[in-house]
Amino acid sequence: MLENNGLVIESPGELKLINLPLRKLETDEVLVRVKYVALCGSDIKLYLGSYTAPHKYPIVIGHEWVGEIVQVAAQSAQNWNIGDVITGDCSIFCGSCSYCGINKNHCLDIEKKGISRDGACCQTIIVNERHIYNCPKLPDIRVLALAEPLAVAVQGIINRISEEDLRQVKSALIIGSGGIGVMALFSLLEFQMPKITIVDREKEKLSLVSSFGYSNVTTLETDLSDNTLNSGEGFDLIIEAAGSNTALKRAVELANPCGKIVCLGHQKITEIDFGLVMKKSLSILGSMGSTGGFEKAIKIIENNYVNISKLITRIVPLEKAEGYFKTQLKSSKDIKVLIDLK
Repeated sequence: MLENNGLVIESPGELKLINLPLRKLETDEVLVRVKYVALCGSDIKLYLGSYTAPHKYPIVIGHEWVGEIVQVAAQSAQNWNIGDVITGDCSIFCGSCSYCGINKNHCLDIEKKGISRDGACCQTIIVNERHIYNCPKLPDIRVLALAEPLAVAVQGIINRISEEDLRQVKSALIIGSGGIGVMALFSLLEFQMPKITIVDREKEKLSLVSSFGYSNVTTLETDLSDNTLNSGEGFDLIIEAAGSNTALKRAVELANPCGKIVCLGHQKITEIDFGLVMKKSLSILGSMGSTGGFEKAIKIIENNYVNISKLITRIVPLEKAEGYFKTQLKSSKDIKVLIDLK
């Protein structure tokens, strides 16, 4: 019998490692031995009690994960094999409502893995085959746990803006060099933009970006309050990945005429100059969710394996995760923390 210890937030500030029961597989499901789970900002907010979107307690956390299939049911056996390395959706969509035909991240009956239904931070999980994606067997599969946040960037940028338009961008700006900001960078690389600038207030995060060694990528330490960015020629594409009120306002000011602004940060109520939006003929695009971006994200990871691996700045064994949340979570400056469930 497989062990099935899971990391459960019972209520804000109360996290425990609990042995969880497993049910029998339905015909279109697979049983997965989870290898790694990457922590997301939503996991942290659920633990701290500051998450505001629909959620529940108690909850098995984790929606950024990679694992290996250990059992397949009758129908799923037609498409999947024992030993396949996979990852999967955070957005658990119904597949039949009107919005699923447009964008599954806006399913009318949507649930979120690790948020409103139990997640992947458990040694074994059951997943419907329509919510999983095959992964290459890389030398170290842990980087594939980052497919979900990369898919967020892919869904917001590559799936919202045409390839023709992206290839015409001469100068792009990414505001914020946290996890999503860096994932936005990897989403842009294949379009060979002459100049990509990524800005942040934290020098350590920018140093990591500089270590990638891309000749067309420059970093700038700023809180956007100065006029450093105003002295250039502006930007054809701006990715807002900081989630701050200042960021979106400044993006409107810094965008070139007919430019595009993609909002990947979680915005609060923000005052922006819509007169300027009109005069410049700007397009402001919002995006939420990762479903639709996984296949492309997995390919990007395969092609940029070494540099994307650098985002993993801490690995915590499952049995020590409770202690990490209690003693180190609030002070951590890590980019991506992985829970090791092997």
